[in-house]
Amino acid sequence: MIAVYNSKGGVGKTTIVVHLAVAAAQAGETVAIADTDEQGSAASWGRARVAGGVKAPPVLTARPAQLDALLEAATNDGVSLLIVDTAPHAAPGSALTTDRADLVIVPTRPSAFDLAAIGKAVAVVRAAGKQALFVLNGCPPRAVAEVQEAREALAGFEFPVASTALVDRRAFARAVASGRAVTEFDARGRAAAEIQELWSEVKGALDGGKVKATRRTG
Repeated sequence: MIAVYNSKGGVGKTTIVVHLAVAAAQAGETVAIADTDEQGSAASWGRARVAGGVKAPPVLTARPAQLDALLEAATNDGVSLLIVDTAPHAAPGSALTTDRADLVIVPTRPSAFDLAAIGKAVAVVRAAGKQALFVLNGCPPRAVAEVQEAREALAGFEFPVASTALVDRRAFARAVASGRAVTEFDARGRAAAEIQELWSEVKGALDGGKVKATRRTG
């Protein structure tokens, strides 16, 4: 199970959840999404997807306290990977979610405000004793210096930073609005390439590999 978590809102958790889910499914995983955020953004994407005639991966709404039952049901249904979209605050439910995750992805934008708030998310992951992976998201195009500075700031924590930084591209918003992912919306575009590369890193982390930060900025 992957939990995508940050106690700060506006860092693009749902965007990462739905795109990784589709990329994982395209790579052969049987995937389901659990939306535990009351805002229900992933669930809304799922409904748009079904309306467009695409049923997989399914998006299930659940409270964090229901995750154990959901995990058991998903396993019984042959799901090989459950990706959980979490609420943007440090609450008891967040601890429950991170505690059950095999990997916690902590997305952050490369801004001073976002980086200053990252310590709260790190504290939750540390308390759960889990492996985490920072993902720089919504990076401004051509902002090489700013992305590098963000990597250096995150280096102060013990968790690795994914070498793939997701650039703020219109393709993400356009794809999500139609219930799709960029690997479906524009499979040969840069956004799709970034998501495929990120999934490769995440898969390696799930399999016990080490993530190598190559300082790639997209």
